[in-house]
Amino acid sequence: MTDVLSRLADRIAVARSRAELSGESRFITVTLPAGDIDPLALIEAQPSGEVAYWDQPDLRLAIAAVGSAHRIEPDAGPGRIDEAAAALRSMRARTDQVALEGADRRAVLLGGFSFFPEPEWPGFPTGRLTLPELAVIRRPTGSTLMVASVVVGDTNPDRLAGELTGRLERAAAQIGEPIALVVPDHAAAAEYDLRDPVYLKTVAAALEAITAGDLSKVVVARRLTVDHSPDLPRFLAALRHRYTSCATFAFRYGDAIFCGATPERLVRLDGVSISTAAIAGTAPRGANESQDEVIADRLRHDPKELEEHRFVVEDIQRRLGIAEVTIDPQAATRVMRLPGLQHLYTPMGGTAPVGTNVLDMVGALHPTPAVAGSPGGAAEDWIARHEPIERGWYAGPVGYCDLAGNGEFRVGLRSAHLEPGRSTLIAGAGVVAGSIPERELEETGLKLGALLGSLLGS
Repeated sequence: MTDVLSRLADRIAVARSRAELSGESRFITVTLPAGDIDPLALIEAQPSGEVAYWDQPDLRLAIAAVGSAHRIEPDAGPGRIDEAAAALRSMRARTDQVALEGADRRAVLLGGFSFFPEPEWPGFPTGRLTLPELAVIRRPTGSTLMVASVVVGDTNPDRLAGELTGRLERAAAQIGEPIALVVPDHAAAAEYDLRDPVYLKTVAAALEAITAGDLSKVVVARRLTVDHSPDLPRFLAALRHRYTSCATFAFRYGDAIFCGATPERLVRLDGVSISTAAIAGTAPRGANESQDEVIADRLRHDPKELEEHRFVVEDIQRRLGIAEVTIDPQAATRVMRLPGLQHLYTPMGGTAPVGTNVLDMVGALHPTPAVAGSPGGAAEDWIARHEPIERGWYAGPVGYCDLAGNGEFRVGLRSAHLEPGRSTLIAGAGVVAGSIPERELEETGLKLGALLGSLLGS
C-alpha cells in the first residue's frame, strides 16, 4: 500500500503543478477492482445526500454514485446541452484517470436535463452532470469502485492520496448485501381513480390546434399524485427486476428524487457508432400470449398509431442528417413488449463524425416528437401554454457518460418525482388527427399504472 500511495501522490503532484500553471482546477479519478458488489447496495448504504443510479440489466451495466466531486451545471436556456458538451471536453483534458490493480480506469458522470430549458422543480436545475465522490460501476468485464476529487494549486498530494485510498477501502468494507430483488405490487394500485376531466379537455384543445393546421402532433401529459413516498432502494430493486429491457434510473438532489424505468433510448454513443430508436404507438398487453399477438397485430395496423410513429421516425432521421450522421439502412418496425404495455418500436443507428460526444447528439435529438410533437417548436410552445403540469425532468434526457464522451441517455419516461410524503407520476400520449380523447386517457392510465403498484409496494 505504501508504493500505491507514493505513486498516487506523485500523480496528484503533477496535476497540482498543472493547475498552478494554468490557473484552472484539475481532477483525479482512481478505480479499484470491486469483486461481486451489487451497485444498488451503495444506494442502500446512503440514506441521505446526493445519489445517482443507472441500471441496464440487458447490457449487464449498472452504476451507483454518491456525493459530488464536481458538477457540470450549464446556464438555463436553449444552449444548455451544447454548453454541457463543451464543459465535458474541457474536463477530459483536465482529468487524470488512475487505475489500481488492473481496474477499468474509465470514470463516469451521471445526470440529466429538464424537458424545457428553464427550471421548474426545486433542486433540479435545467441540466446537471455529476462526477461522483464515490461510485460502483458494474460492466460485463467486471466491477470497479471509483473515487474522484478536485486538484488545485494548494492541494497536498500525500494527504489527498491517503483520503482517496481510504475512501476506496471503507467503501469495499461497508457496502453490504443487496436488498431483496422482488417487491410485490400493492393491491391499492387497482383502486386509484385514473379519470381526469382536465386531461380530456386538454386533448380536445390539442385536436382543435391540429384541425386548424397549427400542429401535426402534440404529446399531452398528465400527472397522478399519491400520498406515499417509497423506500428508494426497494423501489429501484422492483423496477430493475420487472423492467429488464429498460434503464432503471434515479437522481436524488436534496429531499427530492426523480426516478423510473424508461424504455426509450434517446441516443447511445460508442466511439463513432450511434444507436437510437423511435418508440411511439401504445397498446395494452393481453392476458396470454395469444391475446398479446392479437393486440400487437391490431397495433401494427392502427392508422392513428402508425401516423404517430411515422412522425418520430422521420424527425429522428432528419435530425441525424443535420448532425452529419451517416445513417444505417432503416430496420423494420416491430412491437416492443413490456409489463402492461406494448409499443411500436423502430431501432435506428449510424456513424457520427469523429470527435462527436454523446451530449452533442443529446442536443441534436432532444426533444423528439415522441415526447413533444411536430413541428417541434410549435408543439413545445403549445405544451408550455396548455399543459397544466410542470414537466421538470420528466421527458428530459437522463443518463451517463465517460470523459471520452461515450455513454447513453434515455428519455425520462415511466417515471416519478418523489418528495417527502408524496409521489407524482407523469405520463403522456401523442395526439394526432383522429385521436380520441378517451383513448388517450386510457393510454396514459396504462402508463401511470405501470409504476404505481411497485411504488405503493415499496
